[in-house]
This record gives sequence, C-alpha cells and structure tokens, in this order.
Amino acid sequence: MKQNGYLDQQTASEPPKKIFHERLWTVLIACLSAAFASFGVGYGLGYSSAAVTKLSDKNTKDVYLDETEIAWFGSLLNIGAMIGGICGGYVIDFVGRKFALMTTALPFTAGWLTIGMGKSAVSLCIGRFLSGVGVGMASLCVPNYISETAPSRLRGLFGTFTQIGIVSGILLSFVSGHFLDWRWSAFMGITPAACVFLCMIFMPETARWLLSHNKETRALKALKWLRGKNANIEEEIVEIRQSLSTKRKMTFKDFTTPSLVRPLLISVALHFFQQFTGINAMMFYNATIFERAGFHENSTMVPILIGLIQFFATFVSLAMIDRGGRRFLLIVGGFGMCVSCFVMGAYFFISNDPERASQVPDISWVAVTSIAVYIVGFTMSWGPCTWLLMSELFPLKARGTFSSIATASNWLFSFAVTQTFPRLLVVFNPAGTFWLFGSLSFISIIFVFVFLPETKGKSLEEIQQYFEGKGKSNKETSSTPVKESNV
Repeated sequence: MKQNGYLDQQTASEPPKKIFHERLWTVLIACLSAAFASFGVGYGLGYSSAAVTKLSDKNTKDVYLDETEIAWFGSLLNIGAMIGGICGGYVIDFVGRKFALMTTALPFTAGWLTIGMGKSAVSLCIGRFLSGVGVGMASLCVPNYISETAPSRLRGLFGTFTQIGIVSGILLSFVSGHFLDWRWSAFMGITPAACVFLCMIFMPETARWLLSHNKETRALKALKWLRGKNANIEEEIVEIRQSLSTKRKMTFKDFTTPSLVRPLLISVALHFFQQFTGINAMMFYNATIFERAGFHENSTMVPILIGLIQFFATFVSLAMIDRGGRRFLLIVGGFGMCVSCFVMGAYFFISNDPERASQVPDISWVAVTSIAVYIVGFTMSWGPCTWLLMSELFPLKARGTFSSIATASNWLFSFAVTQTFPRLLVVFNPAGTFWLFGSLSFISIIFVFVFLPETKGKSLEEIQQYFEGKGKSNKETSSTPVKESNV
C-alpha cells in the first residue's frame, strides 16, 4: 500500500506531458505544388491520343505524319523519359529536391513550344523527346520530394498525389485534344510546367537533403514551416541525423551490398510488373472495344470516359493506402488486373472467331466491364504504389542514384511494351497476349507477397534499418500498430 501510495505521489508530482500539435495544411500545399509536375507527366502521356488522329489525316493542310513517323512520335516520349530519369537522379542530389522540381519546367516548356510551333515531323519528334525528358525527371522528383516532406503516418496518402496529378493531366489532355487543335493543345501543356515553377519558389527544400549537406539551420526552419511551430520536430531531426551518421558517396562497391541492392531489385521488379501487366494494351484497345460495344457515334469521347474512370479510381487509393497498406493494395489491385486480363483474353478468343461468336450472344459489355475493372485496379494500386515505394525503399545516400535507375527502367519497360505489343498480337494473337498479361499479373501478386515489406506508417529511416537487418521482419512490420509520432 505504501509503495502504491508513493508511486501515486510520484506520478502526481510529475509535470504534465507536453502535447505537440502537428499541422498538415502546409504539407498539403507543398505536396500539391510538387504534384503539378506529375500533372505535366500525365498531360504528356495523354497528349498523343488525340493529336495522332489529326496528324495522321492525309487531308490536312497542316503537318502530316505517316505510320513510321507516328510510331516515332509516340515512342520518343519514352526514350526522352529514360534520359530524364537518369539525369533527374543526379539533379536531385546536386541542387536539391525543390530546385530539381523547378528544373523540370525547362524541358517541358521547350518540348511543348517545339511541338506547338512545329512545321515538320522532325520538329514534332524533337519536341516530343524534350517533353519526354521532363516526364522522366518529374516522375522521379515528385515522389522523392513528397516522401521526404510528408509525415511518416500519412506518407502514403500524400504519395497518392503523384498519381492524382498524372491521371488529372491525362484527363485534361483528352479534353483539350477533343475540343482544341493539336497545336493549341500543345501550348496548354506549358501550364503545368509554369505552375510547378512558380509554386515551388515558395516551398521549402526537404530537411533530409538539407541535413545531408550540413545546412542544419535551414533544415530546422523547413521542418518548422511544414510541421508547425508547436510540433515536436526534435525526434525527426535526431532520426534523420542517425541515418546520416554513416552517409558517404555512392561507390561501385555499394552495388554488391545486399542492404542496398535488395531494395533496388525490388523497385525495378515493381516497375517491370507495372508496365508488363497490360496497362498499355488496355489503353490501346479501349477505343476498339467501346466501338464494338455500340459507341460508334461517341468514339471521340471514349478517352475522356477512360480518364474519368482513372481519376475517380485514384481516390480509392488515397483512402486506402495508409489504412490497408501498400502490400494489400498491390495484391488486391493485381488480382483485379489478373482476372480482367483473362476475361479480355476469353473475349477475344470468342469474338475473333466467327464460328464461336455466332454461338453466343453479344458479349461486348463483358469487355467494357473488364476494361473498367482493370483500370480501377491499376489506378488504385500499381499506378501510385510503384512510384511511392520507389521513394520509400532507398536509403538517403542512394536515393538519387537508385531512383534514377528505377525511373529509367520504368520508361525502358514502357518503351519495350510499346514496341513489342504489335509483335505479340501476331505471335500469340490478342487472346494469347492478354492471357500472357494476366499470367504476369498473377506472378506480380506472388512477388509482392513474398518479397515486398510493408512500409505503411514507417519512417524512411526505419525502412532503411529493415533492409540493414536492424528492423523487424515482414510479418512483424505488418502486424505492428502504426506509431503516430509528433502529434
């Protein structure tokens, strides 16, 4: 009794614990400002959909592109993005995440101006390449800036801003392509570049980059602006400092270090599955499928409908990514994509054979539903999570180099799919091609289940410790409740 009384007295005499309040509206502004660059990525990806139909018109009095030139016009974006991804990794390490984002405005603006004022196929292809460089740089810079800016417990939610920006840009490109001439649509592509440049002027550099370059005063100021004056930023500063205690420049020897190579291989594999599970095939075939389903008169509105599906599906990811986790979303989304691809394969197996097609009723609605399910599955999982995980898995010293490798691999895979897809249709026919994509979707589920650790609620430093063997196992990580620090 005495002991309990003593403990009660001791507890009563202790000063009350200070409660820290972390604000989020400043983080929201910073992440939205960065997401304008992703908006530019989406606009670049979607631009060719409407522009190609006008540029390939032989009756046009403007620039005309033949089939070979159209193919180059489409694929040069991927080649430019590969180079932009490699350059972006060095830029974010050299000048910082903030100024790297601002730098993306240069190739974007140069590219869109070259396309908009182009008088020949060569000038249009040069413009497409330059805008591709901006796409590659932005697809690397945005996830890294957001992951280093957002608090750990909400990094997934803010990380989805990358995908929201992309699908919003795609949707706007479809709308502008429907209502505007291809030249004016190209000039509109300058808008996101101007927005990210102007907005990022007023945003802070990330504390991790500042501390890694011995700019402690600026790092403290940046964190105070992001978290609020009443927030407890000391814990975050200490954690970042600890991760920097062994920091040194990357060397070739580091590519043999398991704690560094493992996250790199996981990220590259995720980028492989993102591209080789059929997203380009679905986007390529959607107009044809919708026409078969009876949308002949409104075929020009089909891309806008697809863009709307992508846009609203992104908000499913926004709501679930910090609740269910990255692994959960990738597995569920991958399952939906797998089923959709196998159903699409069955649709083509039946519809492309007159004898089989005559024995069944019209099943166009099945194909339309499959496309919608696939796009929802991809947009809520493999679309945002692949880029988010790239920004989470790498330690600070390797983030620029490894992010550039992962980003370049993504656009290399995209280029490979674009180039090999017509050949696959010949070798395997449409049914076999979609069954191949379905099989790869199934393999992607197994890969995530076996190899990918859950990063939900973990700080970037805790994720680094996991790969160094100092963190908890994958099962422990998944079951451990999220620590809501600094709130």
